[in-house]
Amino acid sequence: MRWLSVALALVTTPAAAQNFSPPDVARLILNERGGVRDSTGWGDDILAALTENKFQPSRENICSVVAIASQESGFVANPAVPNLGKIADKAVSEKLGKIPILGTRAYDMLDGMPDARHSFIKRIRAARTERDLDLAYRALVEYGAGKSSLDALLQWGLLDKWIEEYNQISTVGSMQVSVAFALNSARGEHWRPITHAESNAVRDRLYTRAGGLYYGAKQLLGYETGYGQKLFRFADYNAGRYSSRNAAFQAIVAKLSGQKVATDGDLLSYDKVGRARAEVTNSEMALRVLIERYALGIDNAALRRDLLSEKSKDFTNTRTWSAVRALYTRMTGKNPVFAQVPGIQLKSIKIKSKMTTAIFADRVNRRYGKCMALATQMQSRPILMAPRSFWPD
Repeated sequence: MRWLSVALALVTTPAAAQNFSPPDVARLILNERGGVRDSTGWGDDILAALTENKFQPSRENICSVVAIASQESGFVANPAVPNLGKIADKAVSEKLGKIPILGTRAYDMLDGMPDARHSFIKRIRAARTERDLDLAYRALVEYGAGKSSLDALLQWGLLDKWIEEYNQISTVGSMQVSVAFALNSARGEHWRPITHAESNAVRDRLYTRAGGLYYGAKQLLGYETGYGQKLFRFADYNAGRYSSRNAAFQAIVAKLSGQKVATDGDLLSYDKVGRARAEVTNSEMALRVLIERYALGIDNAALRRDLLSEKSKDFTNTRTWSAVRALYTRMTGKNPVFAQVPGIQLKSIKIKSKMTTAIFADRVNRRYGKCMALATQMQSRPILMAPRSFWPD
């Protein structure tokens, strides 16, 4: 009877406050994708990535990272790409072949440097992963810098933006993180420009499990969106931060101006390292049309200044944003939509079937929902707790 009374005295406490352990995250991973090697190690690194970035290790954040990693690589730190070497070799040959006379000679030179047995072209042909190609390109750059007396400039990182622009490996690792994003993050942590060695170290870290998850979590979760659905954050991960917000804005601009505007989430045009180009896009031209038509009082210079903030939260504080959305409400009697999935057709040697940003976001969102269902179930399990008086002092 005494033990019965103790049992009856036990109370249940909801597990919502419980933290997820690496084995817990491993269970979420295996529920999403069976057969993942060292799932507990992945779980440990996911929790570490959230902690290092100062993100809450909540089920929402954990499941967001799990969903992206599963979609992008199937939880492989440095995934192999079928026929990568053959495809890359063909791409180099075709690109050089467009150069009259010198193109073929340049290809032959690459096939003989630094020596015929270990040439850059042979390294490219043998590549199985993005890292293999990346290292071949980096070796070529360092070899060329040494031969042309540019080695000092290279090592101080003064050529890195130019080098990055021509490096075809731009998204890497288990979460296919944007290399430009990771490098910009690293530069922001220093008071000085980072050196070439530090730049290479960032790339090397992206190919590791821990590093890919660290930068992937930062790219995915490290900004305030204002979205009401995770779907749009997942679309942003594929198309660029705030692309879903900007795509909805583009749709408004198209409707008001009567101009053809792509809803790709980019109001301006950008180079490979993220610098805005001077050219006027269809979005900017359509904005000029409606600004003039409805006498919104925004000149071209002010418009360009506003559009330069499109990759940040600050864009919603600009005069262009407010004036266009207010005009939409006035003309239609409806509140404008804040976000929509960008309409982008994705093309890459890594993509073997039709893929769009919408398909990507939907697949990730489904994985996220599956993960959240189990995570909620795991956290709703009661844990038995005896009253405080039962525990020994």
